[in-house]
This record gives sequence, structure tokens and C-alpha cells, in this order.
Amino acid sequence: MLQRMTPKDYSEFWERESSQFASDNIYAHLRQIVPTEATLEVGCGAGWSTLSLATNRPVLAIDNNAHLIGLARSRLNTHGVNAEIIQSDLFEPSDDLLKAIEAFQPKVVVGWFIGSHPDDNDKRTPADLRIDQKPKVYRENVEDRLVALPLCPPSVEWVHTVQRGAAPPGVSEAQIKDEMAKEYEKYMLINSGFTVTDVQVLDWNQGATPFPYVQTARPDLPPGKPKPVIISILARRMSNV
Repeated sequence: MLQRMTPKDYSEFWERESSQFASDNIYAHLRQIVPTEATLEVGCGAGWSTLSLATNRPVLAIDNNAHLIGLARSRLNTHGVNAEIIQSDLFEPSDDLLKAIEAFQPKVVVGWFIGSHPDDNDKRTPADLRIDQKPKVYRENVEDRLVALPLCPPSVEWVHTVQRGAAPPGVSEAQIKDEMAKEYEKYMLINSGFTVTDVQVLDWNQGATPFPYVQTARPDLPPGKPKPVIISILARRMSNV
């Protein structure tokens, strides 16, 4: 019988998954995409992404999972790298987080591999959604906040989000990039003052870890086995709205 994943369970799974990303140099690649400026990281995870970012820029990181924050702080300490991590719910930012963002004045906001445990998914998505739909909607709800106050003050010039996905058979990389740019312009970035400037599609070694991904059925896609991919979307502020 399947058991509901707790925040601690999630942290343990994500430690394994993000360690694989680090081993595959995914974080090193993503770090090179975004400008080397003061960066607000939404979701420190187990600290591998924070460690990568903080090697060449100031980083202020947020997470609401105390277990992940413990892993992240330990990892930074082991490698002798400094970054401030604040525990806060990004949907209901604490006073400490709001003060820290105001003082930090980030130039970049990143949200890489956004996700959380079932309690968060349930709390921040409509109750009538199927369980396989909730992770995607949760990610979208978080992404919407990456380009809005208070996480995205006027000082922010760049926003970078990264998600896991699948390339259907017969669909080219150019098609994926075009469709993702259109999707983000239409939804996340609409009326935000930001526009997509770069989309990259990276190989994803999904089979290397046992992370329990939920796949949503897509009868509109071509038949056949899709290829796991990581999709990077970089946006730049063109105007303050």
C-alpha cells in the first residue's frame, strides 16, 4: 500500500535526486545561464543548487521545509560557502523574509525544479484536482510569484525557472523551445514586464534515481516513449508594470 510522503520523506528523496543533478553537472550548467548578480533562490532544496549559485555570487535562499534547510546549511558549511537561508512559506512570506529581500535587493530570481510534498500541493492547489495534476499546478502557482512582489522587487532584472519534462517522439528541440517560450509569455509572464530571452533543453538522466514522479496522461501527444528533458527558461525585465 502506498504511503503519503511526509516533508521529511520528500527531503530524503530530493537529496538523492538533486545529488544526481549535481553529479550530472546540471546545476553547474544552469548557473552559467543566469547573470552573476545578487540572486534570490526560491527553494534551496538540499543545498546543491544553492552551493552552485553561491560559488560566484551573493545568494539569499528561501525554503519552507526544515529538513531540506538542514541539509542545505550542512552542505554549504562542508564546502565553506556562504549563503543566507530563511525558512518561510513563500505564499505567506514572514516578516524576516520581507526584510531580508528588501535589504538584499536581488538582481536575479531563480526557481529551479519547483515542487513539494503532498501537504503543500494540497494546500496550494484546488481541492477538486486529481492527484496527478497537483504538482504541475503547484509549480505554476509558485512560478507566478517569481515575477511579482514581494519576491520580485523592482531591483530584479532577470528571472530563471527550470522544470522537468518529456519530449514527445518526433518533436524537435526547436519546437520545444518555441512552444515553451509561447507558453511562458502567455501565462507566467503576461503583464509582468518580463519577456523570455532564452530557452534551453537539457538531457535528463531520470532513471538514475527512484524519485516518484507523477506523469499526467496526455492523449494529445504523439504515441511512443517520450524522452526525459530539463527545460530552462530565462526572462528579462523589459519594463516595470
